[in-house]
Parts: sequence; C-alpha cells; structure tokens
Amino acid sequence: TSLKDRAKAILIEQVESGASNDDIFKAVREVEKFSILGGANLQNPLLPGNWLMVWTTSNSIAGKTRPKVFQTNTPPEQLIDMENGRAVNAETVLGIRNAVRADISPLTKNKVRVQFREFSVGPISFKPEGDKFRGELSVSYLDDDMRISRGDKGNAFVLLRESTQRTAADRIWKGWKESW
Repeated sequence: TSLKDRAKAILIEQVESGASNDDIFKAVREVEKFSILGGANLQNPLLPGNWLMVWTTSNSIAGKTRPKVFQTNTPPEQLIDMENGRAVNAETVLGIRNAVRADISPLTKNKVRVQFREFSVGPISFKPEGDKFRGELSVSYLDDDMRISRGDKGNAFVLLRESTQRTAADRIWKGWKESW
C-alpha cells in the first residue's frame, strides 16, 4: 500500500474506533498533506456527486446534541452539483428525510461560498429571509472515494463517496456514533 492509502486507512480506523477529536484531526492533517499532489479543487471531476459524512468536528451537524431517538442511524449525505451551483445536505431520522438546500459559488480554486436557501423536515419546508444562513466550504483533500472539507466556522468533515463506499460509510458512522 502507498503512504497515502495508509494515511487514509489510519484516519478511517481512528473515526470508526471513536478516537478523540484530537487524534482524528491529526489523522485528517496527515491525509490532507497528500493534496500537494493536486486534486483538492472545484474543477476536479471527482467532486460532484453524493457524499456520506462519516465524521465532523461539529456536534450539531453530526446530531450529537439531539436526544438519541432523533439522531440519524446512517451517515448524513451531501450532494454536490458544481455545474448548477447547488448542494443538498440530507439525513433521515425516524423515517423522515430532513434536508438543507444551498446555492454554491466558487470563491477560490478550492473554496465555495454557501448560501442556504431552503430547510425541510419531511414535507414541511421553509426559506430563510435574507442572507443570514451562509458560509464557506473548502475542499482540503479529494480522491476517488474520500473528501475532506473545512468550513469557515472552523469545522472539518470527512466524507466518503456514496456510490462506492456506502457499506463502509455505514459501518464507520455506526462505530463513531457508539463513542458519543
């Protein structure tokens, strides 16, 4: 195995075993070092598609702050459509799909501006007024099956490609969640 593959495997092991955020963050930084070879940019054809979040520093995005019954049992999903400037974050809780739709626009070669446009809980949706719900998200690592992103509020995210990594992502999410 390559150094990059080993670094990714260590990161996944850290997440799945419920290691501390400090240890996981250290593993994240090790994987991000391989972005020097390129790939972590918005023009990369690997970026669009559906991604499964297996770890984040954000307790609220992960759902850690909710009662267990309202936590998702499967990894939250993020659909990225750069061509049409859209993103959708979604999760299923108690059989109900909750989602946030956003417009995304490039800021730099690896960073987008995110403007959240619509929030939905099952069939009920609402659109926030003004531009209060916005942020930035950068791609700090990207390959065929893994993406690492960082938000402007200091949060980090590890995501796996849904089309090829669903089974692994479900297992990793479950392992991480058990550590809460």
